[in-house]
Amino acid sequence: MVTNKIIESEDKLKVINIGLDGFAKDMRQQDISVVDVDWYPPADGDPNLNEILKTINFDQDLLKRIKNANKMVIERVKNANPQVVDIISAEEALELPIHTILHSGPPIEWDRMCGPQKRAVLGAIQFEGWADDEDGAIKLLKKEKITLLPCHQYDAVGPMTGIISPSMPVLVTKNEPYGNYGFSTFNEGRGNTLWFGIYDMGTLDRLKWIRDTLGPAMKAAVKIHGPINVFDIVEQGLQMGDECHARHAASTALLIKQLIPSMLDAGVSGKTVSSIIRFMNENSHFFLNFTLSAVKVTMDSAHNIPFSTIVTGMSRNGVDFMLRVSGLGENYIVGPVSSMDNAVYYTGFTVEDAAGDIGDSAIAETCGLGGMAIASAPSLAPFVGGSLSDEIESIQKLNSITLDTHNRFKMPAMDMENTPLGIDILRVVETRTVPFITTGVLHETSPVVGQIGTGISNVPVTLFDQALMALAKEWNIITQSSDSEIHHSN
Repeated sequence: MVTNKIIESEDKLKVINIGLDGFAKDMRQQDISVVDVDWYPPADGDPNLNEILKTINFDQDLLKRIKNANKMVIERVKNANPQVVDIISAEEALELPIHTILHSGPPIEWDRMCGPQKRAVLGAIQFEGWADDEDGAIKLLKKEKITLLPCHQYDAVGPMTGIISPSMPVLVTKNEPYGNYGFSTFNEGRGNTLWFGIYDMGTLDRLKWIRDTLGPAMKAAVKIHGPINVFDIVEQGLQMGDECHARHAASTALLIKQLIPSMLDAGVSGKTVSSIIRFMNENSHFFLNFTLSAVKVTMDSAHNIPFSTIVTGMSRNGVDFMLRVSGLGENYIVGPVSSMDNAVYYTGFTVEDAAGDIGDSAIAETCGLGGMAIASAPSLAPFVGGSLSDEIESIQKLNSITLDTHNRFKMPAMDMENTPLGIDILRVVETRTVPFITTGVLHETSPVVGQIGTGISNVPVTLFDQALMALAKEWNIITQSSDSEIHHSN
């Protein structure tokens, strides 16, 4: 006969608890010491995703191909040397067809656009002189006289609503080692602006000033100065409190210091130079578009490397989120954007007022900036908990889903540690840790209120799952099903 016996020990019982919160609670109620191990099954236990991960890990030939491809992507990113070499109109630089407007995020039809992006399109139509008022602009759109296309289709990038229309001057950025080009407009600043999704007559007047005054003056300055090495300024900005996405105050000041003498040497009038300095000084985001165009040419040079699992682009339009993975080439993954429930809202506004996550600027995080460098910007600590230690903890988590660090971008608060680089979809799928984006929040419905908050947004983990499923299909890894929404760049 079997009997139960109580075995007494002089040593006090100690328990290691793996993943079972209820079990740990019961032990503690009995005054038993418990050490919790924060463990979850890989990929939330999804059988398809786990089968793919297991197949990759056991297929040494495939694993070697992936590692070699990712090594090439990282090398290309680190070797990039983006420089602003000219300023010309978007029509000339991008060869935009007539009546074409570019926007942030993946392709989207007018009827599906979020509120701020719709309003920005209407403002751009009037700025271009294609319609005299909002009603006229809406009629053109309903008659399909206006073509709406994503910036990425034209090697361009735009923050928030991301609007680029033909007569807007754009930064022409060249990646010297690889010879590819990228483009972005000048940042409009705060207030009633297209990138914030609102406009009035002052907005249109400012756009005309940017086209007729700022653009030509900057072009003349670049001609005298020579190419502007964007990452040289970014490196310094990171040492001075910028993370180079949501904050560009230091980088903008550095650009003023570097470029204004050349503007004067080029013969630009003192009055004009004064107005430009005032505009840049009042717009701490001025350098943002320089950074974005530089990151765009950098990540494009690392794109379309077969077998790579590294993310080379993230973009949102307030409705849909686009994820680009180097190994997927011209195919990209699209899914719903995140709601802005992790943002810090201005007084009187809540998440109920907010448009969805928006802007091409999320590409900054793929290059080791923005959220990847948040410990460089103490002023952004409220985004992730409120303290520098919270920022450092965030970086440590991001290190778990990235393959390397950026050799040029360092964080003073972390003993000059380099920023995380190379978001790996395999690691994200397995750990369920996702990158976050430092960003702003726009009002969904108001025609007079633009930005209503700032903070972070999280990239939907399902996009990484879908990307892995898409790669598995290319690698002939058999799974039970795939819900991937895969799109092709034209």
